[in-house]
Amino acid sequence: MPTTHTWTRPANWPATHESRWARPLTRLLMRVLSRYEVLGAENMPEPPFLLVSNHMSFFDIPAVHLPTPEGTVGMAAKKYKGSRLEPLFSLYSVIWVEQFSPDLSALRDAIAVLKGGAALAMAPEGTRSRSAQLIQGRAGAAFIATRADVLIVPVGVWGTERVLKHPRPKVTVRYGKPFRLPTGRAKGAQLEEYTERIMCAIAALLPSRYHGYYADHPRIEEMRALVC
Repeated sequence: MPTTHTWTRPANWPATHESRWARPLTRLLMRVLSRYEVLGAENMPEPPFLLVSNHMSFFDIPAVHLPTPEGTVGMAAKKYKGSRLEPLFSLYSVIWVEQFSPDLSALRDAIAVLKGGAALAMAPEGTRSRSAQLIQGRAGAAFIATRADVLIVPVGVWGTERVLKHPRPKVTVRYGKPFRLPTGRAKGAQLEEYTERIMCAIAALLPSRYHGYYADHPRIEEMRALVC
């Protein structure tokens, strides 16, 4: 069930506005197309916080979004703006971001959203995994979390890769316990280490067959102790 958090959007908000139809349509979509299960939603604290999840399918977006607090903002690839898929993204509150580049404007907007008191959701991999397994994470999530000094809520989602390919597949979204990275202007090797922590926290919430790039990574057990 969605949280009961109430929130007022500040002036000069840097994200688009969520449609009032987003959550009813999301709930209907997930119930019709899948056997939808949410675990650990009680682990989400009061915003602001950064929610990080793996990404295998467009259906990850509604699956992960539904239980989040009012005002949650996502990060969406700018290549979909103006495309036939834009109406799907426009249901939700999003910041458009240029993939695979240091989009400083989007990073500033993301930090502003968190400092404005909302939750921010993003996929640290930066794109959908075509293998249905984790791919290497990028440093954006760690950069944002350390600059904004917020808790990180890891999420593992699986089964979405089977939606529309199998009749009502089981889709599970598992929210882990929040954790925090050291604050400050981390860069280089430090950001890489923090990104590993984030990705291994997500891996700890997923069945091992989804671990992909992070399979057998020694930090998974360390993060499992924190988030499970």
